[in-house]
Amino acid sequence: MNKYGLIFLFLLPVVSVFGQKKSKVNLVSSTTAQGIGKNIWKVHNGVFQQDFSTLTSDSAIFYRDLNMVEAFGHVVIDQGDTLHVYSDKLNYNGNTKVAILTDHVKMVDKDATLTTNYFTYNTATRIGIYTNNGKLVNKDNTLTSKNGYYFAKTRDEYFRYNVVCTTPDAVIKTDTLRYNSETRISYFYGPTHIYGKDKDVLYTENGTYNTTTEQAYFGKKNLYTQATKTLTGDSLFYDRLKGYGRATKNVTFYDTEQKTTIKGDLGEYYKQPYEIMVMTQNPYMIIVTEDTTANKPGDKKTAADSLFKSRKPAGADTVTKKIVPIVKPGAPKLTLQGITDSVTKKLPNTGANTPAKQPALTSIGKPNPVAKKPASPQNVSSGQVNVKPPVQKQTTLTDIKDTAKTIKKVKEDSLFFGADTLQTRVLMFKDLKILQEKQYQASHPDTSVKVVKKAAPIVYTKPPKFLTINPPERWPKDTSLLHHDFFGKPNAPAHKAPPKVVKVIPKKTAADSVRDKRKADSLALHAPKVLSDTARVRIIYGYHNARIFKSDLQAKADSMFFSSSDSTIRLYVNPMIWTQGSQLSGDTINLQMKNKKLDNLDMFPSAFIVNIEKKDSIHFNQAGGKMMHGTFKNNKLNAFLITGNAETIYFKRDTVKNVVTDMSRTVSGKFSATFKNGQINKFSLIEKEVSTAIPLAKTKQDDRTLKGFIWKPKERPLSKESILFANNKKPAAAKAPAGKTAPVAKKTDRPVLKKVAGSKPGRDTTAKPAVLKMKKDSMVKDTAVVKKPLAIKP
Repeated sequence: MNKYGLIFLFLLPVVSVFGQKKSKVNLVSSTTAQGIGKNIWKVHNGVFQQDFSTLTSDSAIFYRDLNMVEAFGHVVIDQGDTLHVYSDKLNYNGNTKVAILTDHVKMVDKDATLTTNYFTYNTATRIGIYTNNGKLVNKDNTLTSKNGYYFAKTRDEYFRYNVVCTTPDAVIKTDTLRYNSETRISYFYGPTHIYGKDKDVLYTENGTYNTTTEQAYFGKKNLYTQATKTLTGDSLFYDRLKGYGRATKNVTFYDTEQKTTIKGDLGEYYKQPYEIMVMTQNPYMIIVTEDTTANKPGDKKTAADSLFKSRKPAGADTVTKKIVPIVKPGAPKLTLQGITDSVTKKLPNTGANTPAKQPALTSIGKPNPVAKKPASPQNVSSGQVNVKPPVQKQTTLTDIKDTAKTIKKVKEDSLFFGADTLQTRVLMFKDLKILQEKQYQASHPDTSVKVVKKAAPIVYTKPPKFLTINPPERWPKDTSLLHHDFFGKPNAPAHKAPPKVVKVIPKKTAADSVRDKRKADSLALHAPKVLSDTARVRIIYGYHNARIFKSDLQAKADSMFFSSSDSTIRLYVNPMIWTQGSQLSGDTINLQMKNKKLDNLDMFPSAFIVNIEKKDSIHFNQAGGKMMHGTFKNNKLNAFLITGNAETIYFKRDTVKNVVTDMSRTVSGKFSATFKNGQINKFSLIEKEVSTAIPLAKTKQDDRTLKGFIWKPKERPLSKESILFANNKKPAAAKAPAGKTAPVAKKTDRPVLKKVAGSKPGRDTTAKPAVLKMKKDSMVKDTAVVKKPLAIKP
């Protein structure tokens, strides 16, 4: 509420007074009435009435001419059957119909009760005001504030300064609030915090909250926080009972526990069953990566670089943090002239420029009362050696920290991922394993199981021929059981007890215990780290037109799956990755991150990589096979290994003329290669390798590509804005004006032949070059830029 609204509230009673007719306060009844002055009566247990208001008290002074009443003890103002005002003291002016009530004031209006110590109430407008703290209780809701304005006709209450609204499920703290006792809806007009019983917090500066249905609408500077999750948007709606939230425009979802940021223009949140968050309308996700690089060989070394060669700087005093000269045993003592400056933290230069009055500092660090003069070169023979020590700078903790930043630099980069729809949820790790098993079974059906169809029943047209046998009339009786021990009982095998083996356990020495401890530590170090089944894991789905943009890596696919348990991005349905000068494609691609860095990737069950060198868009180095595993170094593709039916095509170049001379084609069981500066540096063939080198002039166009060759540079995301769905929409075809149709070429139409200089007459010289140009342009890297893309905020 602004200041103009408050002025209107104060002027409203005054305006209403001038617009109404004056009425008299009448004394209806009393126990005793005594005149104490001219038209002044002292009344006990009096009942006063004016219009539709009734006033009672234990005692009162009635100013009949002034139309005023002063009441004391058990003061009650009744207006109808619903509104009652109680206090210990009252000053009532019948002309203005304003009652000033003090001491233990209580106003009851149906199911709302207002208590304060100083209350101003207008019986005509039925507006009450308190300015020294008050409390309103409405069923299960309690509101307290410094100032309050109560409108009995509409049952609206305005609260100002230090407002606290307590409900069974939430606590609201704000500066300005409007509350309706009938609907029990709160309206916010300033910074407001709503603290829920589930430890969630809602912040807004303009909105409403229904304390009955627990539905909230926010429209300005909105923020929802729940544990490690935050949700912001220009407009927020949240239903606490259903656990449903909706945010529109500039929506940002951030999870500090899982370190996930998702943005978009429309988001929906479902608390049950898995805290699902669905983002549509230009959604994208941000993953922060780090690139740790050391100083390059060409970088200049600082003075502190040498200090990091060892943990303790040579000559550094661990107590005073000062540099003192190192004196070897038997060497002559060195003397530093001057003491450390407390402001510059430096040692003054020593030598002839040092003032003679300055005390000397010996190698022990104590001032020398008598400073010796520097010896001349002739004194060397006499045993006096004068060595001028180098000027050394005092090393502090700040210098060490700055040097650490210089030696090891951390460069942060962001990986942007966008799709038509992003969905994130939180699962237990045991549920995630079940989900991944279902995904694997769906993508890898078991072909070994054969479905056997039931054979049709045999229908005989002729009676079948078969042999028959008749059993004998009487079977002979078996009498062997009557003489089962005819040859005596069988001898039982002799049982010998195994000899006792006494194991001699040698006593462990101290070296054995140390070795066992190291072995146990190494096993624990290399043991696979598995999360507990109750660990919370966030997963993210990306549906349709999934795209990834990073400064040195881009990717696209139809759908994507990301799990924070292993920090792996899984791309499905025609996935492609572009990094440096290479394009990678396969049926499924897994891109894993470790320690906020790209670590490795896997492509299966078929993998293909295309690499170009020095912006050559005609000759493509290719490699393909069943599976591929690649590794990253400093977030760049460093090496890869292809396993199973590995085939490659590599074009050799003349290093002087930079011209392709030969084409090499290989077939092997495995193929590995490493990159350097974005180009293939070394490669090797493993298991039954076959290599063939062919001069480029003797190769055909079909021989220069492997089966499954794909090269689509136009689909490569060029910027972080290009991952948004709105920026990837194809422009609609221009429609012809109404009443006109576009001309349709007839089958008999022929292209117009243009005469070109130097060409023979009657020959079409434009058709063939146009085709060649189209083929060449299709292989050139796409450099198109989306016009007016939607901006992405990092």
